[in-house]
Amino acid sequence: MLGALTTCTAAASSIGNLAEAVGVYRFADGSAAALVDQDGALRLVDYRTGALRQLEQRTPALFVGGPGVSVPAPVSVRVTLGSRRGGNVASLRVNGQAATRIPLVMRSATFGGGDVRLAGRLLVPVGKGPFPAVVIVPGSVPAHRDTYDLWALFFASRGFAVLTYDKRGVGDSTGQYIRAATDENLRNLASDVLAGVAWLRRRPDIDRARIGLSGGSQAGWVIALAASQSRSVRFAALQSGPAMSVGRQLAYSALTGDGAVAPTDEQIHAALDGVPDSGFDPRSALAALTIPVLWQLGTVDKRMYTPETLTDLAAITGDGVHDFTIRLYPGGAHSLRLTANGLIAEERTSPGFVPGVFADLGAWLHAHA
Repeated sequence: MLGALTTCTAAASSIGNLAEAVGVYRFADGSAAALVDQDGALRLVDYRTGALRQLEQRTPALFVGGPGVSVPAPVSVRVTLGSRRGGNVASLRVNGQAATRIPLVMRSATFGGGDVRLAGRLLVPVGKGPFPAVVIVPGSVPAHRDTYDLWALFFASRGFAVLTYDKRGVGDSTGQYIRAATDENLRNLASDVLAGVAWLRRRPDIDRARIGLSGGSQAGWVIALAASQSRSVRFAALQSGPAMSVGRQLAYSALTGDGAVAPTDEQIHAALDGVPDSGFDPRSALAALTIPVLWQLGTVDKRMYTPETLTDLAAITGDGVHDFTIRLYPGGAHSLRLTANGLIAEERTSPGFVPGVFADLGAWLHAHA
């Protein structure tokens, strides 16, 4: 669990459940790192540097990681679990630097409309609210409430309450899971997001004037729809979110094998020239927004065509009215991990996220949310 904890002096014993260590930890300089459960193994994300490492347990208290996300050797990262409290790890050391767990309270969440009920989790900072809040919007994958812990814990480290949920048709949520970005599915997913916003607005520990949305990939379309339909959404932060139509995005994704190959610019233009806009086109929804929006985009994304998204955003922001911020990261793949060509295989061996991605998000949140 992610419970409200204080530090103690007992030494860490063997981890019987990864959830005992999952959480976000604060260093003395105010920065943070998180441990998340990824497919039954611990991963470290260091928000200071963007380093992302799969960890291997060596002793009851020692976990190690290599130079890449899924590259175990040679060892370059050592995480030593420290004090415990209430069954959870309350402190740790990353390469010798001490960090203390940031206390969070976990609440169950149930919301929705019509025949669909969504089940999820609300992480709330310890202290006096009301707190700003963010809804983590899932991408196209069959996401559970803990799928995006890496991002949820970053927001929590910045003082936000964070709502995550099992996508419709997944886990404890009812309805039917559909991967495709059809108009109907995107509208349904946007309605799920707004049901979560409405649920947050009814809570006394949430600041109703500071509720936003964040997510990546397919979530970019969902967020555009949801935010354009509700004045209750006050900000949005997107990672690798498309501003191009579904039809042209699918044409690009088909060309790259959804990130498996890196076509030349000539091949991209040949494949996209003459492909009409079809399916959902987010540009009208984005043009209607009056809230601040952040886009974080990778230059070598092979699953979303960054150059066209930049062109579409430039056409919208040319009026000088919209409060849109665009951050472009050299070497950024679709996951915003640092790579040479943005390929899925390179994402697995990447040392982590592109430099500045978390610092930029934190600074933007401080200024706009």
